Amino acid sequence: MPLFVNNCEITDDQVHTEMVNHPAPNLDAARLAAARALVVKQLFLEDAVARDIISAKKIESLGEEQAEAIIQQLLDGIITTPDPDNETCERYYAQHKDRFMDKKTDKILPFELVKPHIEQYLEDKAYHAAFHAYLDGLMARAEIVGLGA
Repeated sequence: MPLFVNNCEITDDQVHTEMVNHPAPNLDAARLAAARALVVKQLFLEDAVARDIISAKKIESLGEEQAEAIIQQLLDGIITTPDPDNETCERYYAQHKDRFMDKKTDKILPFELVKPHIEQYLEDKAYHAAFHAYLDGLMARAEIVGLGA
């Protein structure tokens, strides 16, 4: 059954082609994961058009790598996160010291040693939160027919 995202059709053939990128325990789960991925891709590309990153006419002729580059350009422009400051990192360290236990010595690793890992974790967490908020907004405004579960 074809899908429609804001009146743009995603065909069964497109879903079946995408399924190889979504291993799952059964065909229905793979089909659903592939369909969802194509819906998200379409929403991103439509938003790229709305933001004048690419024209609607050019989207139809994009190869996979070009589409990924456009989507990355879109996300780079939309999602910004603050760099975690030292105080935030220290607070995280103090609240989660059990995560920084050296398994060989059973001692807590010093803050300065784990600070780069904390910074990366907090940056990733902020990015994922911003990404999902952006995607949730796109999904809320979209008209999606045929996606199912």
